[in-house]
Amino acid sequence: MHIRILIDNIGKRFGERLLFSNISAEVASGQCLSVTGCNGSGKSTLLKIITGLVRPSTGRIRLTLDNTSSPKEQISYTGFVSPEMAMYTALTGIENIIFWTKVRGVPSSKSEAEKLCCQVGLGKTGCDPVATYSTGMRQRLKLAVIKGINPLVWILDEPSSNLDVSGRIIVKELIADAVRQNAAVILATNEVEEVLYGDSTLEL
Repeated sequence: MHIRILIDNIGKRFGERLLFSNISAEVASGQCLSVTGCNGSGKSTLLKIITGLVRPSTGRIRLTLDNTSSPKEQISYTGFVSPEMAMYTALTGIENIIFWTKVRGVPSSKSEAEKLCCQVGLGKTGCDPVATYSTGMRQRLKLAVIKGINPLVWILDEPSSNLDVSGRIIVKELIADAVRQNAAVILATNEVEEVLYGDSTLEL
């Protein structure tokens, strides 16, 4: 499948405050778009608009699948990692992966969830309750979930947040792997190295 996302003249206003306007860009399967800008410029809001979680004040997001306009909401094609995303703390890491992938219609077995935990550096702590996880471990778990879902569109809001060096390497590898598998990746970051992962850059 080939997916194309056109960000068409998007603007967002909150009351009297104009956050941004006239934002246009494009990303397709096998590509990564980096979104950067100062704190408060609206990176997270733009990503939520792209996923369909927030409505733009002006403009629109146009999504085509195999060159045909999709009748479904764009969120049905996306996986979203953000600081606001929360895991169930009473469940283990493995149980969270099994739950969230099932919700998205691509359930993981226990052994598959264990492998995902290993891939993101959680290892045997996947059997521990998320309530015992550090912020960095919770971020790794979010990455395991999106890897398990393996969506057509990866939306990543500051994916290296709270991660150490090894975690940042995992983020780089996951993005490269998603692009190789023909996913479209949209990455919001102010990390100079991560901005360079993009085939193109959108600065707010």
